[in-house]
Amino acid sequence: MNSVISDLIIHPTVRPQQQRTYIQIQENWSRYSSFFCSLPTGSGKTDIAACLLSNYLLTNSNGKIDILVPYKMHQDFWYSVLQKYGRKHGFSVALLKGRAAYYCPIIKSGANISPCAFNPPYARTCRSRKRCPLLNARRLIRKSQVRILNWWVFKYVDLGEEKATFRIFDEAHNLLNLETLVRVEISFSLLRSLTEDEKSLAIFRNWEKTLLKEKQFAEIDLQEGLDFLRMLKGVLAKKELFIAKQMNTSPDSISLDSLRELKRVTELVTAISDLIENPNSADLAFFLQRDRSKGTLKLTVQPFDIAYIFSKLFRGGKNLFMSATIGDGEYLAKLLGMDPKHCLYIKESSAFDKNNHPFVLLKEAKNLSTANSNKKKYTFEFIQKYAQPFMNLLYKNKQRGLILASSFELARLMEGLARANGLVVITHRAGKSDTAVKSFIDAKKGDILITPSAWEGISLDDDLARLCLIPKVPFPMMFDPIVQRKVKKYPNFLENDVLITIQQAHGRIQRNPEDWGMTIFFDGNFRWLKNKRKSSLEPWFLDRITEITVQETLHLFENMLETSNKSHKKRGSSQKRNNFSRMKKTDRDWLQTSGLADLLSKPEE
Repeated sequence: MNSVISDLIIHPTVRPQQQRTYIQIQENWSRYSSFFCSLPTGSGKTDIAACLLSNYLLTNSNGKIDILVPYKMHQDFWYSVLQKYGRKHGFSVALLKGRAAYYCPIIKSGANISPCAFNPPYARTCRSRKRCPLLNARRLIRKSQVRILNWWVFKYVDLGEEKATFRIFDEAHNLLNLETLVRVEISFSLLRSLTEDEKSLAIFRNWEKTLLKEKQFAEIDLQEGLDFLRMLKGVLAKKELFIAKQMNTSPDSISLDSLRELKRVTELVTAISDLIENPNSADLAFFLQRDRSKGTLKLTVQPFDIAYIFSKLFRGGKNLFMSATIGDGEYLAKLLGMDPKHCLYIKESSAFDKNNHPFVLLKEAKNLSTANSNKKKYTFEFIQKYAQPFMNLLYKNKQRGLILASSFELARLMEGLARANGLVVITHRAGKSDTAVKSFIDAKKGDILITPSAWEGISLDDDLARLCLIPKVPFPMMFDPIVQRKVKKYPNFLENDVLITIQQAHGRIQRNPEDWGMTIFFDGNFRWLKNKRKSSLEPWFLDRITEITVQETLHLFENMLETSNKSHKKRGSSQKRNNFSRMKKTDRDWLQTSGLADLLSKPEE
């Protein structure tokens, strides 16, 4: 039985993009094993997936479906949507997060450091098994037909014998960097605090003296690195057993500090075990790195073969990969170890008016570089000169903006320029992006948010930001040997990764059909990137690219602002608008993409 999308969807209307995508997948279901769908913001991709899985369960009552997402916040959003579909079509839905999301009744803290996390026999005899939120969540997800997980949980949690026959991967562009889930970083200080093993510490010091010397990076021989990991695993396993025995002797007296230490040891043992299982197939490499600013030393153990490591994620059944920026679908399929001929690639247009959010490459843009001191000086002076008018534009019109810097050094430069123009700046230092973003969005502090890291995953709806400035192409550090090795293994990696990042950045300030804004790019390197890897650019994004002068850009923004103000006045006098700002962020996002917002905003009769 193949149901039409209008019978399945929970909204009163079906968008053209949803109809076309649903029909294409249904008509080709038997011909292909995987579907790569580029579905931009506003196309209702969550509802497309929900209708597909609803139809699948109507025809396969014993089927199991896994929804795989990269971040926890996506799990909550999917759960809120699929609960509604489950009630309509009669299927069960459950979600499972990492241990940190659950409360342990025994230690009165997060379950990620609970005793059962490290000792299975203890879990079987725990007196709080029946009231344990984590165990209850695991029981529920094993029984449910639709299971919502993040990729980390999927890799490490046993979901029982019933494997999913249909898997849906949201924000699938993140699959390009899946190896980060199993990459291991061992700092000298961590090694010293966890093991106190002089032999391990001596190896670190010897590497620093003989290989690193005055350099920032050094690659370590594969066999030498493996010998070190095997030795370290043995040392850590003994410590793990020692703490576990203490815990079993007197579980109520074990301290939280001991549990946290046991957690770090256990996680490291598990990660090392995964990496050394088949190092040649995983294309494993070892890199020693010195952070001169912090004076720290660390060993990075990096696998480079994504297909080998994660092939079980895609083996058997059907796979649906969705993102606003799939990019080159055939390239992604090859990286994941799939035969591109067995995959269908679907690219949809945007539901938003392209004129409401142009991507402007300045005609004055030059190829910018920070490869040496002279080039960096020219680049920073150029950026300051051409960013100045836009800082003044925000200040004069009392609008808010976003600056996506490619480094912390560039972020500091833009911060100084913004402050000099009278703007209140919200920015952050390393590891503090969440606090800065929350302050800018939730507390609505500041005129401009400057960040080197939040190129995706944030939503600056409506008046939260009208201008997005991108001073420089976000190239990775080319002197980093990990980047060099990845570029050598995957020749298209660099251009594809950078272009997907830029397209994701462009979507930060237009989140609903009535929203408007402008992205302005200062770096002429985008010209050759676009021409070299056009297959990595989505059709909806290509339609928005325009190349005009600074003066023309300023004039365009003023016209857009004037049009918006007139529209607000007209709408304000003709109808009473409903305000959704007090809703939860996940609920508001769903409402704006569901098609219901317009219905709820109709004037009262």
